[in-house]
Amino acid sequence: MRALLLTNTMSPYRIPVLNKVHADKDIDLTVWYLQERESNRKWNIDRDEIKYNYECLKGFHTYIQRLDFGLHINPGLFWKLVKHSPDIIMTTGYDAPGYWVALLYSKVFRKKFTVWWGSTLESSRVQNTWVNRLRSFFLKQADSFVTYGTEASKCLVYYGVEEKKIVTGYNTVDVRYFYKQYKKKRKSSQDLQTTNHVNFLFIGQLIPRKGLEEVIDAFSEIPYTNWGLKIVGSGPIEELLRNRIAEKKLEQNVTFEGFKQKEELINYLIEADCLVFPSLREVWGLVVNEALATDTFILASKYAGATKDIIIDKENGLVIDPLDQHNLVQSLNWIMSNVSYVKSARKLSFKLWRKLHPFSYGRSVIQCIKSFN
Repeated sequence: MRALLLTNTMSPYRIPVLNKVHADKDIDLTVWYLQERESNRKWNIDRDEIKYNYECLKGFHTYIQRLDFGLHINPGLFWKLVKHSPDIIMTTGYDAPGYWVALLYSKVFRKKFTVWWGSTLESSRVQNTWVNRLRSFFLKQADSFVTYGTEASKCLVYYGVEEKKIVTGYNTVDVRYFYKQYKKKRKSSQDLQTTNHVNFLFIGQLIPRKGLEEVIDAFSEIPYTNWGLKIVGSGPIEELLRNRIAEKKLEQNVTFEGFKQKEELINYLIEADCLVFPSLREVWGLVVNEALATDTFILASKYAGATKDIIIDKENGLVIDPLDQHNLVQSLNWIMSNVSYVKSARKLSFKLWRKLHPFSYGRSVIQCIKSFN
């Protein structure tokens, strides 16, 4: 069957999953990207890794920083769909004009329509009656869904989708790559495990919803000095963060490392004792997968989809509420009081490894597509 995925931008973490779908003998997969790369993304794409057919569509694009949202207009998409004539169309949401064009095409030509869904009830950016009605209408037109995790599935049910139409997958990166690199390089960081100094790490965009402002305030309230925080990423609030760090007199503890590509993140994760993941709103949080694959303990926000599905409190991480300053301070104090455990080696269980493997997610997408047989 001819399956077409329509998605916003090229993402390196999605390539292994889509390669798995492409390898299925019953599915002829093509991927159309509304834009090659959105302006808020700096990651490199290794096109040699891509095994499936793909195309970056021509169009007009803008990024709305205030909404953390990329807008894509792709003229001629409807007629391009007519020419390609897929049996199944999959979109990765409802919030792009191209997704509505794809829905219209599926109805006019009686094609199957499915949605790859990530949003949770806690991650939704817009709480507006008309937007909610549009979202509900769009979702009710779809024949099936594959989701990022259990919270995304619950969101669909909330909006009136029948559970039998939903395949729950688990969003992931190529954890195989991170684990192999970790196994290869981890000996170089053994000396770090013998000290009481705690190496905290943040990886992500420097934007308000990532919760760094709240974390910096919390760090200023703990009675410990034997810690350091490396901030890996870039974004519009970097100067604000630097000013707040100076105001709190934390310049000796916090360093800015700038944006890093996947290959450069390995050493940061290996050297870190604890990943700080304080997002105020997050559909998933793929850095959590990367941290687990490199045996890094995680302070994980309760507002992220990944936390609900793959963090076991006080085992491989600590669940935090970044909007509760008292909870944040308590959580940091817990880390500083349990340094030996945080630094200790934890074996990733086979069950969790299978859940995080990109081939497992690929099989969920395949199951969704084949549900039409």
